[in-house]
Amino acid sequence: MNIRNSIRKRLDRWSKVEFDKATGFYRYRRFGFYVYVRHPKHISNEENLIWSCENLFFKHYMPSGDDVVVDLGAGYGDEALYVAMHSPDVRYIGVEAQPIIYECLANTFRMPGDNFIASPYVITDADMVRFASQFEYASVGDIPEGYIEIPTMRWPDFIRRYDIDHIDLMKMNIEGAERDLLKSIDDFSIVKRFAISCHDFRANHGDGEFFRTKEDVMRILGENNYDIKQFSYGRDYADDWIYAERR
Repeated sequence: MNIRNSIRKRLDRWSKVEFDKATGFYRYRRFGFYVYVRHPKHISNEENLIWSCENLFFKHYMPSGDDVVVDLGAGYGDEALYVAMHSPDVRYIGVEAQPIIYECLANTFRMPGDNFIASPYVITDADMVRFASQFEYASVGDIPEGYIEIPTMRWPDFIRRYDIDHIDLMKMNIEGAERDLLKSIDDFSIVKRFAISCHDFRANHGDGEFFRTKEDVMRILGENNYDIKQFSYGRDYADDWIYAERR
């Protein structure tokens, strides 16, 4: 039965994707757009995606009109397309540092329009960041320095590069780096709202204390005049998300 289920799942995945010769990636339809992925096994589950969009990422604030969204750790872009489906005029800057996933994201963002922008930078005060993998997020954290050099940019330079004078929602899922990223922001006044994935659940799973960030993230936001809302769904990864809105 397990073998049959495995085969069925593989066939289901392959039936939803097509190989795009122009880019060398696979792609599938989501919310009326194409999502580009490295391999069919990376297709997101639409039911789970919609649940996360409705109950985590955009539960307390759904971007609309000409809002500005900065999405750190934008992945392949499924979540951005959820916004594009509802509010196509939103200016959406998706930041994805993993090189192969960034290239996929840049292709995903071609359909929604020029207001959907893919950015390849690690936002940090460090002069250099290296990853040990081109596409696995396990490369982030308490591991030896990797071999793939990633372009970096300091926060003030990032907002100048993309001509950002306000951010209606900053969404963040950067695998434990959320604490250091918040420390690098010199002016919180331009960010109205945060939706942040903390990663204590990874520390609890034995991945290292680097990932235990929730207490520090909540403290930093509180010190910078944000009211914080937490989640309680009984799912450890979901309950580590927090929403914060500037007073």
